[in-house]
Amino acid sequence: MRDKRSGGLLILIGVFRLFKALLLIVAALGTLRLLHPGTMSALIQWVRELPITPGHDVVMRGAARVTRLSPKRIQELAIGMFAYAALFIAEGIGLVMRRVWAEYLTIVATVSFIPFEIYELVKRTTPMRIAILVINIAIVGYLVWRRVESRRHEGHSRLFHRRS
Repeated sequence: MRDKRSGGLLILIGVFRLFKALLLIVAALGTLRLLHPGTMSALIQWVRELPITPGHDVVMRGAARVTRLSPKRIQELAIGMFAYAALFIAEGIGLVMRRVWAEYLTIVATVSFIPFEIYELVKRTTPMRIAILVINIAIVGYLVWRRVESRRHEGHSRLFHRRS
């Protein structure tokens, strides 16, 4: 019973990773669109038509900051997003298929980004950054717990089978 429940959570984490990969791919494709002439004016027009009056200035500043990047920097940013999406796809598919290697990959990849998340959180604390950090720590904790429990169970099984 416990294995089915924990397997369901593993699949949920995998689906979450695949969703993040999809978002990154969409963001990377959008970033590459910035390379086309006239993109800035189209982006400004699109932002002006959004029904988000309170955050309008924030969105406009963000759009201006992104579009001031050099074409080379925009390409590098998009490549980074695609690479990160590829990592999430590998993690997501592996977790959904309940592969042990995917658990280890997710642990290592997630732990490696936690210091950057903490740095960004210290630089500017937002509820979203706090939530992302907490979710990632929870995912790592859960996956480490699964691996420890699995090892403990394997060790117990080996001892039991040797005695019989």
